[in-house]
Amino acid sequence: MGRYRKVIFVCMDNTCRSIMAEAVMNSVNKQHMVEVESRGLVVLFPEPMNPKAVAILKNYQMKPSRESSLALQPSDVTEGTLVLTMTAYECEQAKELLGPEAEVHTIGDFAGKPGDIGEPHGGTLAEYGACYEYIDLMVKIAAEIIYRGEES
Repeated sequence: MGRYRKVIFVCMDNTCRSIMAEAVMNSVNKQHMVEVESRGLVVLFPEPMNPKAVAILKNYQMKPSRESSLALQPSDVTEGTLVLTMTAYECEQAKELLGPEAEVHTIGDFAGKPGDIGEPHGGTLAEYGACYEYIDLMVKIAAEIIYRGEES
């Protein structure tokens, strides 16, 4: 196994993009090669998952790993943890929270396809579906890199 033992997907509130990324990673992580979690940067109290994100996951025979959001904490990150954010802004916020020792990247940069994965909040179900499809692609590329144990 490579250098990562745990992957944490991070978005702002942990009710949509990061839960979709976690579900995709769990679907390709059949042999449980890495621990997979998701967290939010701004979670003042646990919020339920976005119903449209849950509907999209259900369409692909997936579901969130839990019922409500969790905040990213420095204690979530240990040696061998990779933190993947959806946007450059979230990446900077996570680096500020976690400190210089933490390995934090946008998922796009890590996958070699720079660019943000924007929040579809308030969009149509089709927009959530398009967001999921891009997350699915980025997570699967990232998973290949993680499982090969390569540097980003």
